Amino acid sequence: MNNKNIAGFSLIEVMIAILLFSIIMLGFINYQQALLNKHRYFANYLRANKIAFQLLDNYPYTTNLIIPSGWRYTITSKRYNARCKMMEITVRAPNKQVTKQQRFFCDTH
Repeated sequence: MNNKNIAGFSLIEVMIAILLFSIIMLGFINYQQALLNKHRYFANYLRANKIAFQLLDNYPYTTNLIIPSGWRYTITSKRYNARCKMMEITVRAPNKQVTKQQRFFCDTH
């Protein structure tokens, strides 16, 4: 019973297919990791902006309750004219990401 019409894949073809599949999957995994890192970066950036705006909204009554652990902020004031000053808030995330927001505050007297 010699059947010469048997079809199938040889071991080398299967190994090459597995190798190509592995390379493609590694590429997808690296792409997914890059997307995740960008997501974290922009999430921290948006969070830092939100914190900076909250600090400006609450000025001069700043509170440490809205600052997460490991985050830092600085407030600087620059005199614009006799009645107004510009407040600048710099928020630093733990990954050394920096966000600055500024706003004018004027006396109404």
